[in-house]
Amino acid sequence: MSNGTRQFTGKHMLAIMLGFFAVVLAANMTMVYFARHSWTGLVVENSYIASQEFNEKTQKLEAMEAVDVHPDVTFEAGTLRVRLHTRAGEPVMARNVKLAIGRPSNEGQDRVVDLTERASGTFEAPQDLALGQWTGSVTAELPGHGEWTRPVRLVIKG
Repeated sequence: MSNGTRQFTGKHMLAIMLGFFAVVLAANMTMVYFARHSWTGLVVENSYIASQEFNEKTQKLEAMEAVDVHPDVTFEAGTLRVRLHTRAGEPVMARNVKLAIGRPSNEGQDRVVDLTERASGTFEAPQDLALGQWTGSVTAELPGHGEWTRPVRLVIKG
C-alpha cells in the first residue's frame, strides 16, 4: 500500500471512540453545571404539610383577591415602582410595602425590596435589574384589611 492510501487501524478507531466520548462527557458536564446553578425546582419543603394547609391558604388568597387593590409594577431608569390602586384608578394607602422578586427559573437573583412611598399609592426603590422576565409578589399592610399580598410579573425590555 505505498500508492498514498492510508490504512484504517485500531489506533484510528480508538481515537474516534475517545473523541466521541469526550464530546458526550463535555455536553453532560455542561448540562450538570447549568442544572446546579439554576432553579432547584423546589416549591415547598414538605409536600405533605403543604397539602394539609392548602384549603386555609386558598381561603386567604380568595379573601385577598376580594379586596379592591391592584398593583402595577414598573421599572425604568434604575427605579422599581409599585402603584397600588382600586379598579376605579384611585390610589390605595398602604404601609410596609415590599416586593419579593426573582427570576422564574433561577434563585440566584431573588430579593425582597422595601419600597418607600413617593406619592399617594406609589412606592419606589432604586434597584439594579437585568433585562428579561421577573416574577414575585407585592405585600403590604392595608388599613382595615391587615396584610395583603398579590402575585406580579414584570418584563424588562432593552
